[in-house]
Amino acid sequence: MITSDAVRTELKQVIDPEVMLNIVDMGLVYDINVKSDNDIDVTMTLTTPHCPMGPEIIHNVERVAGGIDGAGEVKVNIVWDPPWSPNMFSDDLKDEMRALGMEFDEDIVNQHTPVEETPIAAPPPKKKRGGILGWIFGR
Repeated sequence: MITSDAVRTELKQVIDPEVMLNIVDMGLVYDINVKSDNDIDVTMTLTTPHCPMGPEIIHNVERVAGGIDGAGEVKVNIVWDPPWSPNMFSDDLKDEMRALGMEFDEDIVNQHTPVEETPIAAPPPKKKRGGILGWIFGR
């Protein structure tokens, strides 16, 4: 029987290629449910809804979890609530960051609020050139 702890350990092989850290220690994996038939449901998030590496990370989760001996079907559920923040880093990762001389100020991280995205307006249409008359009359 496969356990959720065993799956979590294996998922430490999955690296977020943008930051080169594993998704488990980053706090991206919220829940792992191993069913009686060894099908695996992984509930996780990404650092942002528009993460360009999202499809690759999801594929790697499916590949790694599906590669566990006896694993059945792997389903990855992406959720956005609760939203991810650096405060979700594992204690081990926080300690590693500090050991490398990186500051990890939890007070600042706790104040982190995602920036609301502003829709980008379409550029105005280009003015049509009206041939010689447009040139003469400034159109």
